[in-house]
Amino acid sequence: MRFSSLKHLAASVSAIAPEARIIVFGSSSALCTHPNLPEVTDSYEQTLDADFILEPWDQSLGNLLSETLGKDSGFFEHYKYYADIVRPAAFDNFPPDFRDRLVPLEGCPRVFALDPHDMAVSKLFAGRLKDIRLLSFLLATNRLDEAKVRKLLWDTPMEEKWIVKTHAVLDQVVAEAAQQRTA
Repeated sequence: MRFSSLKHLAASVSAIAPEARIIVFGSSSALCTHPNLPEVTDSYEQTLDADFILEPWDQSLGNLLSETLGKDSGFFEHYKYYADIVRPAAFDNFPPDFRDRLVPLEGCPRVFALDPHDMAVSKLFAGRLKDIRLLSFLLATNRLDEAKVRKLLWDTPMEEKWIVKTHAVLDQVVAEAAQQRTA
């Protein structure tokens, strides 16, 4: 995913949902703060989608967007990237005050992206290898602040098992970032 692709996709979602506030999250959201990421890391080579949440949520509109811009759409077939429309339950893995730090997507009114630090917290819940790799790169290149991620993670309500898991993933991210800095 490139920044221009994200903007095209966000503008398409916005055109179909003109009354909704649209929030971009997941890996693609970092492009709003750091549009040149695809040129400096290969983490975005395999990213074919951008994740979107509509506010207010409307199931029929979500279905329409998925059919029109989703993975099984003609849009994906033509452009080779697609919109993943997600229910607001995803907000459960975001720090409680993430809306205060939303980053506007230039040229796309009503479209906002997670701040990279909030995106990092949500990625720590997933803890996939690709997420660890991306977060390590962002931390090693000073695009993330470890202290800020740790504070946001502590501020995010979660069960004890998730506290243990997310902090272990963050420790792994920090260790890998340290290795990247010395390499």
